[in-house]
Amino acid sequence: MKTSLRTAFLLSGFTAIFGLAAVVSAQPGGYQPTEIDNAGVALAADFAVKEQASRAKTTITLNKIVKASDKEPKLGARDFMLCLDTNVTNKQTFVQAVVTMDQYSNLKLMGWSKSTCAGSGVSPAFKPTNDYIAGGINDIGADLAAQNAIIQQSEKTKAKIIFGEMIKVEYKEPKLGAVDFRLCMSVVNNGKPGRAQALISKDQYQNYKLTSWTDGTCGESADGFTKVEQFTAGVDLAADFAVMKHSKDTGIEHKLVEILKREEKGDKDNLMAATYRICMKISEAGKTEVIQAIVSKDGYSNHKLVSWEHSKCTK
Repeated sequence: MKTSLRTAFLLSGFTAIFGLAAVVSAQPGGYQPTEIDNAGVALAADFAVKEQASRAKTTITLNKIVKASDKEPKLGARDFMLCLDTNVTNKQTFVQAVVTMDQYSNLKLMGWSKSTCAGSGVSPAFKPTNDYIAGGINDIGADLAAQNAIIQQSEKTKAKIIFGEMIKVEYKEPKLGAVDFRLCMSVVNNGKPGRAQALISKDQYQNYKLTSWTDGTCGESADGFTKVEQFTAGVDLAADFAVMKHSKDTGIEHKLVEILKREEKGDKDNLMAATYRICMKISEAGKTEVIQAIVSKDGYSNHKLVSWEHSKCTK
């Protein structure tokens, strides 16, 4: 099971995260208005835009800082809550960004969401979404929602829950600045590895509320495979191995053109082992074919091509 940097963050700072969530949610009590031309505000705004653009892998530009407030959680540190007029992929979008600055001037983006912070009549038209849509597994908003979900479930059940990896992210925006997340995560609950689906909502003031937590097999198909939403080293290495092995077995050179769909299935008896099912376009004797390959990997990272067949599989 892959462990991300989020795990270390959760292990070392459950209490700190909960404290931050409580502070951020209490905008009316704690944050004080500050000048938008303040050097710290400008630095925090620029950082927020660049960081969100990097994480969302999209183009975001800052038009202007509309409003700013800050507080000093401890000597030498500052927390900023910013109302920003931005362009997200060339569309004007007003957002509320929360940025922390420690006593060593290290910045961290803790929140980014559409907002009515600019005031009535200034914020662009917003259309709510009432159905869940797919989100990126590396999205900072989903990451923060997962952290808060684990904190709240740990407090409710008195269990020690450790985050493993994000498997699937879905979200909807019922109103401006608010987001409802449906997250599928791998977790370790009191030492037992498994999966959990969490429903957690975030309002426009960064308050998080866990409404549902279900332990089980979220994200899996009927035969136990889980769709992998984007590139991962394990699945893509398995795809390269399948192409190389089939080329060697047939004596015909095959080249990988595109991976259409990635799926994986873990081994409950060996956390280092896995089985991958890969739908891919292959160049075979000058023709492009669609192939579904199944590759197994043992606990020592030895791969085996289980099957290779022409298929009508798609994304």
